[in-house]
Amino acid sequence: MKNKNKKSPAKKVPWGKISAGVLGLVLAGFLVFVYGILPAKVAQGLVARSQVKKPLTLTPQTDGFKYQDAAFTASDGVRLKGWWLPSAKAGKPQGTVILSHGVFKNREQVLTRAEFLARAGYQVLLFDLRGCGESGDSPVSGGLLEARDYEAAYDYLGQTKRLREPVVFFGFSLGAIAALRAGQAEGDKIQAIIADSPLPNLKSYVSRRTAGGLFSACPGFLGRCLSDYNARTGLALSEKDLDLIPVVSAIDQTPVLYITGQKDDLARPEEVRKLFNATASHHRRLNYIPDAGHEQTYLLYPVVYERGVFEFLNDLKAGFPQPKLPG
Repeated sequence: MKNKNKKSPAKKVPWGKISAGVLGLVLAGFLVFVYGILPAKVAQGLVARSQVKKPLTLTPQTDGFKYQDAAFTASDGVRLKGWWLPSAKAGKPQGTVILSHGVFKNREQVLTRAEFLARAGYQVLLFDLRGCGESGDSPVSGGLLEARDYEAAYDYLGQTKRLREPVVFFGFSLGAIAALRAGQAEGDKIQAIIADSPLPNLKSYVSRRTAGGLFSACPGFLGRCLSDYNARTGLALSEKDLDLIPVVSAIDQTPVLYITGQKDDLARPEEVRKLFNATASHHRRLNYIPDAGHEQTYLLYPVVYERGVFEFLNDLKAGFPQPKLPG
């Protein structure tokens, strides 16, 4: 006769299967967040920032410089606004500089650069990139569409018979990217490019200035961000489009001066050096500004900054003479 009081053996809890299920849910949630929610947030943030234009608060006259308002139209119909600063010195201008600013800013950001050039005898067209300041609406395109703004500025000065050689495209941050792209395309028209703190690719910005952060290292993440951004703006950008290395590799004749801040956390100095190394032009230079963050290259050490720019421009006009050997 069986013992009715004997207990049945306890059932084993399948902890391994439960753990695997929980991990699967966590992984699925992570993937949904990284490839579904976060890219949309990054794209939405960029679009929202581009829709808020930073207003102008001063003019060159504030600092005692003569100027004229300028207006011209890019090849795709975007209306652009700027200031024309004639040379502050009597006599023939030293050359013509076409200058613009960084992302989500306006021409005021680089006004002091325009002024030191005008003071030295250069004439300067300083303008708002598309989607910024007083210029017409347009989504940020990482320098692709913005390059047309430099081309339009050049054509405007040609039509108004104001061009005086050497003609230099000069830009800061996004303006530097656009100047390099336009300079590569218009290399037979201009004599030099000055690129202050250019970013080498899309990842540099997304990983350091958006909610994307460290997730930008995840495979396919940047592509999803671009897809969401394209859907919101009507653009058709790809990661390859926004890589600056192939652009500078094609600059084989035009002299280029790169400027970078040694403490720049956005356009990091090692990345600017990579652009410098990839530039095909024999006449290329890289100036480091000590202790400078991204927007401090001119603010911290204006004398050092100006000296580097003028040494480059003077050598440009002299045909980049070989240095004299001692003895």
